Amino acid sequence: MKTVLEYGLLKPDMTFFDYGCGQGSDVRGLQALGHQAEGWDPVHRSDAAKREADIVNLGYVLNVIEDPAERLEALVDAHRHCRKLLVVSGLINETVDLARARQYSDGVLTRANTFQKFFEQQELQQYVEDALDNSAVPVALGVFYVFRNPADQQDFLSARSRR
Repeated sequence: MKTVLEYGLLKPDMTFFDYGCGQGSDVRGLQALGHQAEGWDPVHRSDAAKREADIVNLGYVLNVIEDPAERLEALVDAHRHCRKLLVVSGLINETVDLARARQYSDGVLTRANTFQKFFEQQELQQYVEDALDNSAVPVALGVFYVFRNPADQQDFLSARSRR
């Protein structure tokens, strides 16, 4: 969410939806700033409805889904709910020490016995692009923007190169 705010992509009249919001701290933070923000999570906010929004955040969700088919469906479903921009964030291999982790499926089991799938930066970008048949713009380590409208992507890239 930090990059979305830094780049000024979430305008006051836009809606925001956090797909897999956990306890909802990003949603509460954005609401406190006056934004129209809502969230859904299969564990912590399963009673909330999934909603279409201008910007949808899929933050560190792909990392915790151990079933590859379910992981893909979450990505596609989050994209289905965005009108303008999907933000995908994932944990990247370079940021963790996997030496003591136990291999499990295509990820690892942590010391807390939770599943984590760590990606390489390029691997996550390619995964998103292949799944959504759309380009994913890297904006930070493990953070990608997928614009609905190619013109919006070009505007973003142009503005970013002028900074």
